[in-house]
Amino acid sequence: MSSVLVVDDEPDVRLVTRVILEASGYDVWEAESGEAALDALGGDHLPDVLLLDVRMPGIDGWEVLRRVRGAPGLLRDLPVVIFTADIASAEQAPVALADREFFLSKPFDPDDLVELVGRAAKAAAA
Repeated sequence: MSSVLVVDDEPDVRLVTRVILEASGYDVWEAESGEAALDALGGDHLPDVLLLDVRMPGIDGWEVLRRVRGAPGLLRDLPVVIFTADIASAEQAPVALADREFFLSKPFDPDDLVELVGRAAKAAAA
């Protein structure tokens, strides 16, 4: 079973995302901020996919992505799905999306979420 760390400052978004992904067989962890995400990613067990909101107070999603990509070891290669309601933010991303990075706009279709997380999980296994 693949695991996904869902990072979003909105509890309702985390809940809906959790329900959709768990119904599709994923083990879902949650973080309510960029700081909490970095703490979770600093542990011994990494998720297979990081689902990361861009606009959050404090450490935003782009900064989390920069830190993940700059980290040593396996964290650097962690597949990341950026999801945001701010399309302009994605188009003006301060970090270019790489081969293990995907984009999903909010609001999202549940099938699109599952399909994209599945693609990211396959990238993790590759």
